[in-house]
Amino acid sequence: MKKQLLYLLAIGLVVIIGCQKELSFEGDSTPAEGSLQSDINGDCLPKSVNGVYVAAKPLAADTNTISVSVNVVKTGSYVISSDTVNGYFFRATGIFTTPGVNTVTLRGNGTPFAAGVNNFVITFDSTVCDIQVTVLPAGAGGPATFTLVNGGTPPNCASAVVNGTYTKDVALTAANTVDVTVNVTAIGTYNISATGGGMTFTGTGAFITLGNQTVTLTGSGTPTTTGANTVTFADPFASCNFTVNVTGPCEGTLGGGPGACTPSIVSGIYVVGSSLSGPGNNVQIQVSITTAGAYNISTNTVAGITFSGTGTIGVGPNQNINLVASGTPTASGTQTFTVTFGTSTCTFTVNVLPNDYFPRTTNSNWSYEWDNDPTDSLYRFAISATNATAFGTFNIFMENDGTAPPAGDSSGYYRRSGGDYFEYFDLSAIGLDNPQWVEYTFLKDNVAAGNSWTSTGWTNALGGTPFTFRFKDSIEQKDVAVPQTTSLGTVNYQNVIVVVERIQLQVGPAWVDASSVFGYAKYYYARGIGLIRIELFDPPGTSPTPSFVQRLRRHQVF
Repeated sequence: MKKQLLYLLAIGLVVIIGCQKELSFEGDSTPAEGSLQSDINGDCLPKSVNGVYVAAKPLAADTNTISVSVNVVKTGSYVISSDTVNGYFFRATGIFTTPGVNTVTLRGNGTPFAAGVNNFVITFDSTVCDIQVTVLPAGAGGPATFTLVNGGTPPNCASAVVNGTYTKDVALTAANTVDVTVNVTAIGTYNISATGGGMTFTGTGAFITLGNQTVTLTGSGTPTTTGANTVTFADPFASCNFTVNVTGPCEGTLGGGPGACTPSIVSGIYVVGSSLSGPGNNVQIQVSITTAGAYNISTNTVAGITFSGTGTIGVGPNQNINLVASGTPTASGTQTFTVTFGTSTCTFTVNVLPNDYFPRTTNSNWSYEWDNDPTDSLYRFAISATNATAFGTFNIFMENDGTAPPAGDSSGYYRRSGGDYFEYFDLSAIGLDNPQWVEYTFLKDNVAAGNSWTSTGWTNALGGTPFTFRFKDSIEQKDVAVPQTTSLGTVNYQNVIVVVERIQLQVGPAWVDASSVFGYAKYYYARGIGLIRIELFDPPGTSPTPSFVQRLRRHQVF
Protein backbone atom coordinates (compact mmCIF):
# COMPACT_ATOMS: atom_id res chain seq x y z
CA MET A 1 0.00 0.00 0.00
CA LYS A 2 1.12 3.60 -0.54
CA LYS A 3 2.17 5.35 2.68
CA GLN A 4 2.87 8.99 3.38
CA LEU A 5 4.61 10.13 6.57
CA LEU A 6 1.98 12.55 7.80
CA TYR A 7 1.46 14.52 10.95
CA LEU A 8 -2.15 14.77 12.16
CA LEU A 9 -2.99 18.35 13.11
CA ALA A 10 -6.40 19.62 14.29
CA ILE A 11 -9.28 17.89 12.51
CA GLY A 12 -7.24 15.97 9.93
CA LEU A 13 -4.44 18.53 9.40
CA VAL A 14 -1.44 16.77 7.86
CA VAL A 15 2.07 17.97 7.09
CA ILE A 16 4.69 15.96 5.25
CA ILE A 17 7.98 15.98 7.08
CA GLY A 18 11.00 15.45 4.86
CA CYS A 19 14.70 15.22 4.52
CA GLN A 20 17.45 17.62 5.40
CA LYS A 21 21.14 18.45 5.10
CA GLU A 22 23.92 20.43 6.73
CA LEU A 23 25.80 23.63 5.90
CA SER A 24 27.68 26.10 7.96
CA PHE A 25 27.33 29.76 8.59
CA GLU A 26 30.00 31.66 6.74
CA GLY A 27 31.98 34.64 7.82
CA ASP A 28 34.06 35.51 10.85
CA SER A 29 31.12 37.01 12.75
CA THR A 30 29.51 33.60 13.21
CA PRO A 31 30.71 30.88 15.59
CA ALA A 32 33.24 28.41 14.25
CA GLU A 33 32.50 24.70 14.38
CA GLY A 34 34.79 21.73 14.74
CA SER A 35 36.19 19.24 17.20
CA LEU A 36 39.03 19.06 19.70
CA GLN A 37 41.58 16.42 18.76
CA SER A 38 42.28 13.75 21.36
CA ASP A 39 43.91 10.35 21.71
CA ILE A 40 42.20 7.06 22.50
CA ASN A 41 42.13 7.97 26.22
CA GLY A 42 40.44 11.32 25.63
CA ASP A 43 43.59 13.33 26.35
CA CYS A 44 44.01 16.51 24.31
CA LEU A 45 46.41 16.53 21.38
CA PRO A 46 49.06 17.77 21.54
CA LYS A 47 49.72 17.14 25.23
CA SER A 48 51.50 20.48 25.55
CA VAL A 49 51.69 22.24 28.93
CA ASN A 50 53.99 25.28 29.08
CA GLY A 51 55.45 27.09 32.06
CA VAL A 52 56.02 26.19 35.71
CA TYR A 53 53.02 25.97 38.06
CA VAL A 54 53.61 26.65 41.75
CA ALA A 55 51.05 26.68 44.57
CA ALA A 56 50.15 30.21 45.78
CA LYS A 57 51.94 31.78 42.79
CA PRO A 58 49.71 33.64 40.26
CA LEU A 59 49.94 32.35 36.72
CA ALA A 60 51.63 34.45 34.04
CA ALA A 61 49.33 34.50 30.99
CA ASP A 62 52.24 34.66 28.55
CA THR A 63 54.12 31.66 29.91
CA ASN A 64 51.55 29.47 31.71
CA THR A 65 49.75 28.11 28.68
CA ILE A 66 48.44 24.90 27.18
CA SER A 67 48.12 24.02 23.49
CA VAL A 68 45.34 22.01 21.87
CA SER A 69 44.53 20.96 18.30
CA VAL A 70 41.15 21.71 16.73
CA ASN A 71 39.82 20.24 13.50
CA VAL A 72 37.93 23.24 12.11
CA VAL A 73 34.92 22.31 9.99
CA LYS A 74 33.45 25.83 9.75
CA THR A 75 35.52 28.96 10.09
CA GLY A 76 34.48 31.82 12.35
CA SER A 77 34.94 33.09 15.89
CA TYR A 78 35.80 30.69 18.69
CA VAL A 79 36.00 30.41 22.45
CA ILE A 80 37.98 27.47 23.83
CA SER A 81 38.13 27.16 27.61
CA SER A 82 38.70 24.81 30.52
CA ASP A 83 36.83 24.34 33.73
CA THR A 84 38.31 25.91 36.88
CA VAL A 85 40.39 23.48 38.95
CA ASN A 86 42.42 24.27 42.06
CA GLY A 87 41.88 28.02 41.61
CA TYR A 88 42.93 28.48 37.97
CA PHE A 89 41.70 27.92 34.41
CA PHE A 90 42.68 28.31 30.73
CA ARG A 91 40.93 30.22 27.94
CA ALA A 92 41.47 31.37 24.35
CA THR A 93 39.38 33.43 21.93
CA GLY A 94 39.92 34.34 18.30
CA ILE A 95 38.84 33.67 14.74
CA PHE A 96 39.52 30.56 12.67
CA THR A 97 40.15 31.58 9.06
CA THR A 98 41.37 28.22 7.76
CA PRO A 99 39.53 24.88 7.92
CA GLY A 100 41.38 21.75 8.96
CA VAL A 101 43.61 21.13 11.98
CA ASN A 102 44.59 24.32 13.84
CA THR A 103 46.71 24.59 17.01
CA VAL A 104 45.39 27.00 19.64
CA THR A 105 47.22 28.26 22.74
CA LEU A 106 45.09 28.80 25.85
CA ARG A 107 46.38 31.24 28.45
CA GLY A 108 46.33 30.46 32.14
CA ASN A 109 44.42 32.61 34.64
CA GLY A 110 44.23 32.51 38.44
CA THR A 111 46.40 31.15 41.24
CA PRO A 112 46.79 27.45 42.13
CA PHE A 113 45.76 26.77 45.73
CA ALA A 114 47.74 23.58 46.35
CA ALA A 115 50.32 21.26 44.86
CA GLY A 116 49.21 18.20 42.92
CA VAL A 117 48.20 16.96 39.49
CA ASN A 118 45.13 18.80 38.18
CA ASN A 119 42.94 17.36 35.41
CA PHE A 120 41.27 19.98 33.19
CA VAL A 121 38.39 19.43 30.77
CA ILE A 122 38.79 21.57 27.64
CA THR A 123 35.61 22.48 25.76
CA PHE A 124 35.02 23.65 22.18
CA ASP A 125 31.75 23.48 20.25
CA SER A 126 30.19 20.21 21.46
CA THR A 127 33.51 18.39 22.04
CA VAL A 128 35.81 17.95 25.05
CA CYS A 129 39.26 16.58 25.84
CA ASP A 130 41.40 16.30 28.98
CA ILE A 131 44.80 17.72 29.87
CA GLN A 132 46.84 17.33 33.07
CA VAL A 133 48.86 20.08 34.78
CA THR A 134 51.31 19.46 37.62
CA VAL A 135 51.49 22.12 40.37
CA LEU A 136 54.60 22.28 42.56
CA PRO A 137 54.44 23.03 46.30
CA ALA A 138 54.65 26.66 47.42
CA GLY A 139 58.20 28.02 47.28
CA ALA A 140 59.34 25.49 44.69
CA GLY A 141 59.81 26.13 41.01
CA GLY A 142 63.47 25.43 40.33
CA PRO A 143 64.99 22.33 38.72
CA ALA A 144 64.42 19.00 40.44
CA THR A 145 67.26 16.82 41.66
CA PHE A 146 67.08 13.24 40.41
CA THR A 147 69.13 10.36 39.04
CA LEU A 148 68.43 7.61 36.54
CA VAL A 149 67.60 4.33 38.19
CA ASN A 150 70.16 1.79 37.08
CA GLY A 151 69.08 -1.00 34.81
CA GLY A 152 72.64 -2.32 34.56
CA THR A 153 76.19 -1.01 34.44
CA PRO A 154 77.45 1.85 32.25
CA PRO A 155 76.87 2.52 29.46
CA ASN A 156 73.55 0.63 29.62
CA CYS A 157 72.74 2.11 32.99
CA ALA A 158 69.16 3.31 32.48
CA SER A 159 66.11 1.15 33.10
CA ALA A 160 64.66 2.09 29.70
CA VAL A 161 61.63 0.38 28.19
CA VAL A 162 61.35 1.06 24.44
CA ASN A 163 57.82 1.16 22.98
CA GLY A 164 56.69 1.11 19.35
CA THR A 165 58.04 -0.12 16.03
CA TYR A 166 61.15 1.42 14.50
CA THR A 167 61.81 1.24 10.77
CA LYS A 168 64.62 2.74 8.74
CA ASP A 169 63.56 5.95 6.93
CA VAL A 170 60.13 5.99 8.64
CA ALA A 171 59.45 9.01 10.86
CA LEU A 172 58.59 8.30 14.49
CA THR A 173 55.02 8.80 15.71
CA ALA A 174 53.29 9.25 19.05
CA ALA A 175 53.55 5.46 19.54
CA ASN A 176 57.34 5.68 19.68
CA THR A 177 58.17 6.32 23.34
CA VAL A 178 60.69 5.26 25.97
CA ASP A 179 59.85 4.85 29.67
CA VAL A 180 62.70 5.58 32.08
CA THR A 181 62.70 5.34 35.87
CA VAL A 182 64.23 8.13 37.94
CA ASN A 183 64.84 8.60 41.65
CA VAL A 184 63.78 12.11 42.74
CA THR A 185 65.53 13.57 45.78
CA ALA A 186 64.31 17.19 45.42
CA ILE A 187 61.07 18.27 43.74
CA GLY A 188 61.02 20.70 40.82
CA THR A 189 61.04 20.79 37.02
CA TYR A 190 62.82 18.32 34.74
CA ASN A 191 63.98 18.11 31.13
CA ILE A 192 65.32 14.72 29.99
CA SER A 193 66.49 13.97 26.45
CA ALA A 194 68.40 11.28 24.56
CA THR A 195 69.62 11.18 20.95
CA GLY A 196 70.99 8.62 18.52
CA GLY A 197 70.51 7.03 15.09
CA GLY A 198 68.49 9.97 13.79
CA MET A 199 66.06 9.74 16.72
CA THR A 200 65.48 12.04 19.69
CA PHE A 201 63.47 11.22 22.81
CA THR A 202 62.43 14.04 25.18
CA GLY A 203 60.34 14.56 28.29
CA THR A 204 59.61 17.71 30.30
CA GLY A 205 57.46 18.40 33.34
CA ALA A 206 57.66 18.67 37.10
CA PHE A 207 58.15 16.26 39.99
CA ILE A 208 56.00 16.99 43.06
CA THR A 209 56.90 13.88 45.07
CA LEU A 210 60.14 12.16 46.03
CA GLY A 211 61.32 8.64 45.24
CA ASN A 212 61.23 6.43 42.17
CA GLN A 213 59.00 7.63 39.31
CA THR A 214 58.52 6.76 35.66
CA VAL A 215 58.96 9.41 32.97
CA THR A 216 57.78 8.85 29.38
CA LEU A 217 60.05 10.28 26.70
CA THR A 218 58.35 11.00 23.36
CA GLY A 219 60.23 10.14 20.18
CA SER A 220 60.80 12.30 17.10
CA GLY A 221 63.02 12.15 14.03
CA THR A 222 63.63 9.36 11.50
CA PRO A 223 65.83 6.27 12.04
CA THR A 224 68.79 6.27 9.66
CA THR A 225 70.44 2.93 10.34
CA THR A 226 69.12 -0.61 10.58
CA GLY A 227 70.04 -2.85 13.49
CA ALA A 228 70.81 -1.93 17.11
CA ASN A 229 71.00 1.87 17.50
CA THR A 230 72.64 3.39 20.59
CA VAL A 231 70.65 6.31 21.99
CA THR A 232 72.62 8.39 24.53
CA PHE A 233 71.21 10.66 27.24
CA ALA A 234 72.16 14.31 27.37
CA ASP A 235 74.06 15.73 30.35
CA PRO A 236 74.10 15.12 33.23
CA PHE A 237 73.45 11.48 32.23
CA ALA A 238 75.72 11.29 29.17
CA SER A 239 77.40 8.15 30.51
CA CYS A 240 74.15 6.21 30.07
CA ASN A 241 72.40 4.99 26.94
CA PHE A 242 69.83 2.46 25.72
CA THR A 243 69.30 0.49 22.52
CA VAL A 244 66.59 0.90 19.88
CA ASN A 245 66.34 -1.88 17.31
CA VAL A 246 65.57 -0.56 13.83
CA THR A 247 64.30 -2.95 11.17
CA GLY A 248 65.32 -2.81 7.51
CA PRO A 249 62.83 -2.70 4.63
CA CYS A 250 61.09 -5.74 3.21
CA GLU A 251 60.76 -6.44 -0.54
CA GLY A 252 57.77 -7.60 -2.54
CA THR A 253 54.86 -6.58 -4.76
CA LEU A 254 51.29 -5.36 -4.38
CA GLY A 255 48.35 -7.58 -5.19
CA GLY A 256 46.63 -6.56 -8.40
CA GLY A 257 49.25 -4.05 -9.55
CA PRO A 258 49.63 -2.12 -11.79
CA GLY A 259 45.82 -1.95 -12.10
CA ALA A 260 43.28 -2.07 -9.30
CA CYS A 261 44.47 -3.40 -5.94
CA THR A 262 43.13 -6.95 -5.72
CA PRO A 263 41.54 -7.38 -3.34
CA SER A 264 40.96 -4.07 -1.56
CA ILE A 265 38.48 -3.62 1.30
CA VAL A 266 37.73 -0.04 2.36
CA SER A 267 36.36 0.41 5.89
CA GLY A 268 34.92 3.44 7.67
CA ILE A 269 32.91 6.52 6.73
CA TYR A 270 34.54 9.44 4.93
CA VAL A 271 32.85 12.83 5.22
CA VAL A 272 34.01 16.21 3.94
CA GLY A 273 35.41 18.26 6.83
CA SER A 274 35.42 15.34 9.30
CA SER A 275 38.92 14.48 10.53
CA LEU A 276 40.08 10.89 10.03
CA SER A 277 41.73 10.31 13.38
CA GLY A 278 40.98 6.69 14.26
CA PRO A 279 41.85 3.20 12.97
CA GLY A 280 38.26 2.61 11.81
CA ASN A 281 39.02 4.36 8.51
CA ASN A 282 41.36 2.07 6.60
CA VAL A 283 41.85 -0.04 3.52
CA GLN A 284 42.98 -3.67 3.49
CA ILE A 285 45.22 -4.69 0.61
CA GLN A 286 47.44 -7.69 -0.18
CA VAL A 287 51.18 -7.93 -0.65
CA SER A 288 53.48 -10.78 -1.66
CA ILE A 289 56.79 -10.62 0.22
CA THR A 290 60.07 -12.05 -1.09
CA THR A 291 62.38 -10.52 1.56
CA ALA A 292 61.20 -10.22 5.18
CA GLY A 293 61.54 -6.95 7.04
CA ALA A 294 59.76 -3.69 7.76
CA TYR A 295 57.30 -2.04 5.41
CA ASN A 296 56.30 1.58 4.96
CA ILE A 297 53.51 1.69 2.39
CA SER A 298 51.44 4.75 1.57
CA THR A 299 49.20 6.32 -1.05
CA ASN A 300 49.25 9.69 -2.69
CA THR A 301 47.15 12.43 -1.07
CA VAL A 302 43.73 12.85 -2.70
CA ALA A 303 41.08 15.33 -1.51
CA GLY A 304 43.01 15.80 1.74
CA ILE A 305 43.23 12.05 2.53
CA THR A 306 46.28 9.79 2.73
CA PHE A 307 46.45 6.08 3.58
CA SER A 308 49.62 4.64 5.14
CA GLY A 309 50.83 1.66 7.12
CA THR A 310 54.03 0.52 8.79
CA GLY A 311 55.09 -2.72 10.43
CA THR A 312 57.13 -5.85 9.92
CA ILE A 313 56.22 -8.82 7.76
CA GLY A 314 57.61 -12.22 6.83
CA VAL A 315 58.12 -13.93 3.49
CA GLY A 316 54.94 -15.22 1.81
CA PRO A 317 52.35 -14.57 -0.91
CA ASN A 318 49.01 -12.74 -0.63
CA GLN A 319 49.37 -11.34 2.90
CA ASN A 320 46.82 -8.82 4.16
CA ILE A 321 47.95 -5.45 5.57
CA ASN A 322 45.95 -2.41 6.65
CA LEU A 323 46.66 1.14 5.55
CA VAL A 324 45.09 3.66 7.94
CA ALA A 325 43.53 6.88 6.63
CA SER A 326 44.61 10.30 7.89
CA GLY A 327 43.78 13.89 7.09
CA THR A 328 40.51 15.75 6.59
CA PRO A 329 38.49 15.14 3.39
CA THR A 330 38.08 18.29 1.30
CA ALA A 331 35.88 17.10 -1.58
CA SER A 332 33.01 14.63 -1.96
CA GLY A 333 32.57 11.97 -4.59
CA THR A 334 34.53 8.91 -5.70
CA GLN A 335 38.25 9.45 -5.06
CA THR A 336 40.96 7.22 -6.57
CA PHE A 337 44.12 6.46 -4.58
CA THR A 338 47.40 5.00 -5.82
CA VAL A 339 49.37 2.70 -3.53
CA THR A 340 53.15 2.54 -3.99
CA PHE A 341 55.34 -0.29 -2.65
CA GLY A 342 58.83 -0.58 -4.05
CA THR A 343 58.45 -0.52 -7.83
CA SER A 344 54.85 -1.76 -7.86
CA THR A 345 51.62 0.28 -7.75
CA CYS A 346 47.89 -0.37 -7.66
CA THR A 347 44.71 1.70 -7.14
CA PHE A 348 41.50 1.65 -5.08
CA THR A 349 38.57 4.05 -4.69
CA VAL A 350 36.86 5.68 -1.70
CA ASN A 351 33.43 7.33 -1.68
CA VAL A 352 33.66 10.61 0.26
CA LEU A 353 30.31 11.88 1.51
CA PRO A 354 29.25 15.55 1.56
CA ASN A 355 29.40 17.28 4.94
CA ASP A 356 25.67 17.50 5.52
CA TYR A 357 22.98 15.62 7.39
CA PHE A 358 20.90 14.89 4.30
CA PRO A 359 22.70 15.23 0.98
CA ARG A 360 20.75 16.71 -1.91
CA THR A 361 23.27 15.83 -4.61
CA THR A 362 21.88 14.59 -7.91
CA ASN A 363 21.18 10.84 -8.09
CA SER A 364 21.75 10.32 -4.36
CA ASN A 365 19.18 7.77 -3.21
CA TRP A 366 17.90 6.08 -0.07
CA SER A 367 15.79 2.97 0.58
CA TYR A 368 13.64 2.65 3.71
CA GLU A 369 11.41 0.00 5.22
CA TRP A 370 8.38 0.59 7.42
CA ASP A 371 7.69 -1.08 10.76
CA ASN A 372 10.28 -3.83 10.16
CA ASP A 373 8.44 -5.09 7.08
CA PRO A 374 10.98 -5.56 4.25
CA THR A 375 8.16 -5.74 1.67
CA ASP A 376 6.70 -2.38 2.74
CA SER A 377 9.31 0.11 1.58
CA LEU A 378 10.08 3.50 0.09
CA TYR A 379 12.74 4.55 -2.43
CA ARG A 380 13.73 8.24 -2.49
CA PHE A 381 16.14 9.97 -4.84
CA ALA A 382 17.31 13.47 -5.72
CA ILE A 383 17.07 14.71 -9.31
CA SER A 384 19.07 17.39 -11.10
CA ALA A 385 16.17 19.78 -11.63
CA THR A 386 15.52 22.52 -9.06
CA ASN A 387 12.53 24.65 -8.07
CA ALA A 388 13.10 28.42 -7.88
CA THR A 389 10.68 30.14 -5.45
CA ALA A 390 10.33 33.41 -3.59
CA PHE A 391 11.98 31.69 -0.61
CA GLY A 392 14.97 30.45 -2.60
CA THR A 393 15.98 27.59 -4.90
CA PHE A 394 15.05 24.12 -3.71
CA ASN A 395 16.36 20.70 -4.69
CA ILE A 396 13.69 18.26 -5.80
CA PHE A 397 13.30 14.79 -4.30
CA MET A 398 11.29 12.01 -5.90
CA GLU A 399 9.98 8.76 -4.43
CA ASN A 400 8.59 5.38 -5.36
CA ASP A 401 6.92 3.02 -2.90
CA GLY A 402 5.84 0.42 -5.43
CA THR A 403 2.57 2.07 -6.44
CA ALA A 404 3.95 5.22 -8.08
CA PRO A 405 4.96 5.28 -11.75
CA PRO A 406 8.47 3.96 -12.42
CA ALA A 407 9.82 7.52 -12.69
CA GLY A 408 8.58 8.22 -9.15
CA ASP A 409 6.42 11.03 -7.84
CA SER A 410 7.34 14.18 -5.95
CA SER A 411 8.78 13.68 -2.48
CA GLY A 412 9.34 17.30 -1.55
CA TYR A 413 11.49 20.40 -2.00
CA TYR A 414 14.53 21.13 0.20
CA ARG A 415 17.27 23.73 0.54
CA ARG A 416 19.80 24.90 3.08
CA SER A 417 21.21 28.25 4.12
CA GLY A 418 23.99 28.50 6.66
CA GLY A 419 23.26 26.01 9.42
CA ASP A 420 19.53 25.92 8.65
CA TYR A 421 17.61 23.37 6.56
CA PHE A 422 14.29 24.20 4.93
CA GLU A 423 11.33 22.37 3.43
CA TYR A 424 8.92 24.03 0.97
CA PHE A 425 5.35 22.73 0.65
CA ASP A 426 1.74 23.71 -0.11
CA LEU A 427 -0.72 23.67 2.81
CA SER A 428 -3.61 22.85 0.44
CA ALA A 429 -1.80 19.68 -0.67
CA ILE A 430 -2.10 18.34 2.87
CA GLY A 431 -5.82 18.86 3.15
CA LEU A 432 -6.29 22.54 4.10
CA ASP A 433 -8.77 24.74 2.29
CA ASN A 434 -6.50 27.34 0.70
CA PRO A 435 -3.39 27.07 -1.50
CA GLN A 436 -0.49 28.48 0.53
CA TRP A 437 3.15 27.71 -0.22
CA VAL A 438 5.32 27.97 2.90
CA GLU A 439 8.76 26.97 4.12
CA TYR A 440 10.04 26.15 7.57
CA THR A 441 13.31 25.22 9.26
CA PHE A 442 13.30 21.58 10.27
CA LEU A 443 16.95 21.21 11.34
CA LYS A 444 19.74 23.39 12.66
CA ASP A 445 23.21 21.87 12.64
CA ASN A 446 24.85 24.90 14.27
CA VAL A 447 23.28 24.69 17.73
CA ALA A 448 23.92 22.35 20.63
CA ALA A 449 21.62 19.68 22.02
CA GLY A 450 18.78 21.21 24.05
CA ASN A 451 18.19 24.14 21.70
CA SER A 452 14.81 24.63 20.04
CA TRP A 453 13.17 26.90 17.47
CA THR A 454 9.71 27.50 16.00
CA SER A 455 8.40 28.02 12.49
CA THR A 456 6.33 30.96 11.35
CA GLY A 457 2.70 30.71 12.37
CA TRP A 458 0.44 29.83 9.41
CA THR A 459 -3.24 30.73 9.23
CA ASN A 460 -5.44 28.63 6.96
CA ALA A 461 -8.75 26.85 7.22
CA LEU A 462 -10.21 23.38 7.28
CA GLY A 463 -13.82 22.93 6.25
CA GLY A 464 -14.24 26.70 6.44
CA THR A 465 -12.92 26.92 10.01
CA PRO A 466 -9.82 29.12 10.29
CA PHE A 467 -6.99 28.32 12.70
CA THR A 468 -3.28 29.07 13.16
CA PHE A 469 -0.54 26.55 13.85
CA ARG A 470 3.25 26.20 13.80
CA PHE A 471 6.00 23.64 14.37
CA LYS A 472 8.33 23.59 17.35
CA ASP A 473 11.54 21.62 16.82
CA SER A 474 14.27 20.82 19.32
CA ILE A 475 17.58 18.96 19.20
CA GLU A 476 17.37 16.08 21.65
CA GLN A 477 20.86 14.71 20.87
CA LYS A 478 23.69 15.89 18.65
CA ASP A 479 26.45 13.90 16.94
CA VAL A 480 25.72 10.66 18.79
CA ALA A 481 26.13 7.05 17.66
CA VAL A 482 22.88 5.26 16.77
CA PRO A 483 22.68 1.52 15.99
CA GLN A 484 19.90 0.46 13.62
CA THR A 485 18.68 -2.97 12.54
CA THR A 486 16.76 -3.66 9.34
CA SER A 487 16.19 -6.69 7.13
CA LEU A 488 19.71 -6.16 5.74
CA GLY A 489 21.41 -6.30 9.16
CA THR A 490 22.66 -3.85 11.80
CA VAL A 491 24.51 -0.62 11.04
CA ASN A 492 26.09 1.69 13.63
CA TYR A 493 25.56 5.23 12.36
CA GLN A 494 27.87 7.96 13.66
CA ASN A 495 27.37 11.73 14.11
CA VAL A 496 23.59 11.56 14.32
CA ILE A 497 21.35 14.53 15.21
CA VAL A 498 18.01 13.60 16.81
CA VAL A 499 15.26 16.17 16.27
CA VAL A 500 11.94 16.14 18.16
CA GLU A 501 9.09 17.92 16.38
CA ARG A 502 5.81 19.01 17.97
CA ILE A 503 2.79 20.98 16.81
CA GLN A 504 1.60 24.16 18.52
CA LEU A 505 -1.81 25.79 18.09
CA GLN A 506 -2.50 29.48 18.66
CA VAL A 507 -5.18 30.01 21.29
CA GLY A 508 -5.75 33.72 21.74
CA PRO A 509 -2.33 35.38 22.13
CA ALA A 510 -0.71 32.16 23.42
CA TRP A 511 0.84 29.17 21.66
CA VAL A 512 -0.27 25.83 23.11
CA ASP A 513 1.62 22.55 22.76
CA ALA A 514 -0.71 20.12 21.03
CA SER A 515 1.37 16.96 21.43
CA SER A 516 -0.91 15.79 24.24
CA VAL A 517 -3.60 15.47 21.59
CA PHE A 518 -1.74 14.70 18.37
CA GLY A 519 1.52 13.11 19.57
CA TYR A 520 4.95 14.05 18.22
CA ALA A 521 7.72 12.83 15.92
CA LYS A 522 11.46 12.09 16.11
CA TYR A 523 13.83 12.37 13.17
CA TYR A 524 17.36 10.95 13.05
CA TYR A 525 19.93 12.42 10.64
CA ALA A 526 23.43 10.96 10.13
CA ARG A 527 26.09 13.32 8.83
CA GLY A 528 27.07 12.50 5.28
CA ILE A 529 24.25 9.96 4.92
CA GLY A 530 20.92 11.65 5.60
CA LEU A 531 17.65 10.68 7.19
CA ILE A 532 18.09 7.28 8.84
CA ARG A 533 14.96 6.98 10.96
CA ILE A 534 11.52 8.49 11.61
CA GLU A 535 9.49 7.62 14.72
CA LEU A 536 5.89 8.77 15.21
CA PHE A 537 4.55 8.71 18.78
CA ASP A 538 0.94 8.76 19.87
CA PRO A 539 -0.14 11.22 22.60
CA PRO A 540 1.55 10.64 25.97
CA GLY A 541 -0.16 8.00 28.07
CA THR A 542 -1.14 5.78 25.14
CA SER A 543 2.11 3.93 24.45
CA PRO A 544 5.79 4.59 25.22
CA THR A 545 6.85 2.99 21.93
CA PRO A 546 6.48 4.56 18.47
CA SER A 547 3.28 3.87 16.58
CA PHE A 548 5.19 3.98 13.31
CA VAL A 549 8.91 3.63 12.42
CA GLN A 550 10.69 4.19 9.12
CA ARG A 551 14.30 2.94 8.98
CA LEU A 552 17.03 3.42 6.40
CA ARG A 553 18.31 0.10 5.08
CA ARG A 554 20.46 1.22 2.11
CA HIS A 555 21.88 4.47 0.76
CA GLN A 556 24.07 5.82 -2.02
CA VAL A 557 25.32 9.39 -1.82
CA PHE A 558 27.14 11.13 -4.65
